[in-house]
Amino acid sequence: MLIHNATVITFDDENRILTDGAVRVEGDTVTHVGASGELLAAFPDEERWDAGGLVLMPGQICAHTHFYGAFARGMYIPGAPAKDFPEILEKLWWPLDRSLDLAGVQASAEVCLVDAIRHGTTTLIDHHASQSAIDGSLDAIADAVETSGLRAVLCYEVTDRDGPDATRAGIRENVRFRQRVEDARANAPASPLAGRLAATFGLHASLTLSDATLDA
Repeated sequence: MLIHNATVITFDDENRILTDGAVRVEGDTVTHVGASGELLAAFPDEERWDAGGLVLMPGQICAHTHFYGAFARGMYIPGAPAKDFPEILEKLWWPLDRSLDLAGVQASAEVCLVDAIRHGTTTLIDHHASQSAIDGSLDAIADAVETSGLRAVLCYEVTDRDGPDATRAGIRENVRFRQRVEDARANAPASPLAGRLAATFGLHASLTLSDATLDA
């Protein structure tokens, strides 16, 4: 595919902006970047798409997000305004994440991924929590990411706020999903799970984590 007649922001070493630029893509790899005329002449038989002068640039990266926060947009919080961060957690975020089931987890991810596509963000790091639906929650998000075509790094927020059983479940979910990604990379390297998803380990803020949990 040859995308031409674009304003190409390269982010290369010279930080070039090509006002009549073109980008050639083969599979999932950018192979050539240059002037439209040069690449059109070099690849006369290539499938083409005229960008009509639109901006073409590398995808942006969102280094920290919470997909489930999609459901907090416009949400009314009853009572007096929260006076500090712990009250914000107690009045908004903790009731919200406890209300989620796996279908809600996936739906929230889908909303955020659509927004990401619309705004040119192609890689996201999601720090997830759904205390009433911990097991399998990262799989639900991964399914949405695979469908979207984007890339993501996923983890589950380990916290002591709901007791030791939930703490252990959060740890297990991180370990399980990381193993699933590693298995996919070893056994199915061409799969979306292996190629576009990664796993890390999530921890909530220190005010909800004991030293014993951190040691574990």
